[in-house]
Amino acid sequence: MNPIALIARKEAGELLLSTRGLAWLLALAVIMSVLSLLLVSNTELSLLDNAQVVYMVMGTVTALGGLLAVVLGSDTIAGERERGSLLPLLLAPVTPSQIVFGKMGGQVVGWSVMYLLSLPYVWAVGSSGQNLVQSVVYLALLGTPVVLGFGFLGIALSARLRNVRSALLTSLIMLMLMTSPLLLGPSLRQSTIGKWFDALNPFSAAVNTFDSVVIDSQPLGMQTTRLVVALIWLAAMAALAVRSVRKMEI
Repeated sequence: MNPIALIARKEAGELLLSTRGLAWLLALAVIMSVLSLLLVSNTELSLLDNAQVVYMVMGTVTALGGLLAVVLGSDTIAGERERGSLLPLLLAPVTPSQIVFGKMGGQVVGWSVMYLLSLPYVWAVGSSGQNLVQSVVYLALLGTPVVLGFGFLGIALSARLRNVRSALLTSLIMLMLMTSPLLLGPSLRQSTIGKWFDALNPFSAAVNTFDSVVIDSQPLGMQTTRLVVALIWLAAMAALAVRSVRKMEI
């Protein structure tokens, strides 16, 4: 079997088949259930436009996907080092790129499961509104490169910082910075710095696309630049992760 497939199978098994690994699925279900109930039952929040509610859920799912990605990514190399299994992995007939993409296989599975699990909640809060099908499509189209980019970032930091705690803290700080558009309203992002941040930040590209497509009903042709930003982010983080694993010290 291909080394990438072998590593990915191991990572996915640990993520989905172990008791500790399944805890994140329970946590996700609880978070999404609480959010959906809040949006539906709270008097003030339930008065929001239906499309606005779907937009909020899509942004939350993408942020949770990024959180899962940085947690898993931070453990990939540094965790192997702390468990004493890094040297046998490096002595195996695998290249650094095969290690990186094999480790990412588990994250792809994790994000896929998270995405599928989120769909009933998106449908529940948006079934009576507009652009529901578009929201499902664009959550996959923009959310996937953004989330997996965070996973590659976690792997890169895990290889460079050598221990899980440092890699995880650094990854979480960067995640919080990049997901700040969820907390800052559009009016607070209209300054020159805010506009540049929005233009270069892949997470901003995703949530701004969700806004444009779900709320404003804009077509795919108007989202090309934002999609390119997300894909550049994914490619750049993948290259950084491979380089970091290749250059790391044992």
